Amino acid sequence: MVKKIIFYTLFSVLVTVFFLFFLFPKEKIEKYIDYQVFRVNPDLRLTIGDLGLYYPPYVKIKNTTLYYQQQSLFNVSSARIRPGLAVVKGRGTMAVFNGRAHHGRFSGKILSGGASAKSPTIIRIDLAGIELDGINGLKSVSGVSIAGKAEGSLRFASRPSQPGQGMLDLVFSECTIQLANALFDVKTVRFTKIELKADILGNTAGIRLLKLTGPQVNATFEGEVALRSPMKESRLNITGKIRLQAEFMARLKKKIPAPLWPGKQLLNTGIPVSVSGTVGNPLVGLK
Repeated sequence: MVKKIIFYTLFSVLVTVFFLFFLFPKEKIEKYIDYQVFRVNPDLRLTIGDLGLYYPPYVKIKNTTLYYQQQSLFNVSSARIRPGLAVVKGRGTMAVFNGRAHHGRFSGKILSGGASAKSPTIIRIDLAGIELDGINGLKSVSGVSIAGKAEGSLRFASRPSQPGQGMLDLVFSECTIQLANALFDVKTVRFTKIELKADILGNTAGIRLLKLTGPQVNATFEGEVALRSPMKESRLNITGKIRLQAEFMARLKKKIPAPLWPGKQLLNTGIPVSVSGTVGNPLVGLK
């Protein structure tokens, strides 16, 4: 009995190794992973620096870059991808992954039901401790330097010939934003916490909540972003309120002429503002 168990165990290992290394060459696996990302959003592409196959069956990738509209968005130091339970139960193709990127960690899963119109591709990603200053795409799109850490979750789903859907629930901590051009002699803005909750449908991102908390400014915003290619051309339609902290307010009073200074009531309840223009060239005005 023991010999049979050992035999069948070794046999299953050999079959798995044969299945991985001979039936699925590295090039095909790379193309398959890239295709699944492409199915979620045609603007997303993936380049893999190094890929290895291991037993028990999983794929390990290193030095991988995720591109959005041909802009470098996210660099993955290393990640493991393995089959999920849905594959075993015959409910479609499922991959579970985890890894390291930008000195933080991420994990998630991809579920693909097939190529028919009724079968969506769903991707879920959870982030923790991701450092923002190493994400080149943020600066190239926004035109400002952003430092801090991100955590939270992202969900995306798409079907062939239908608009993609998504949801973002992110928290950024200890953020520093270096403005490209000083505003009233202010070049750096700091926030202890930034909360972002948004829904994506096709080419529209609906911002349910953008809340900024910091020693200089507190603010809340909501609105829409009409997504365009390139990303910096996306149109903004956002409104909200800004409340200045006492120390920062005293500093600004020295720079802003008295006739332009808001009344006391507005300073207490929050200054209503609107943000229009584009991501690359936002226009801020009083509402």
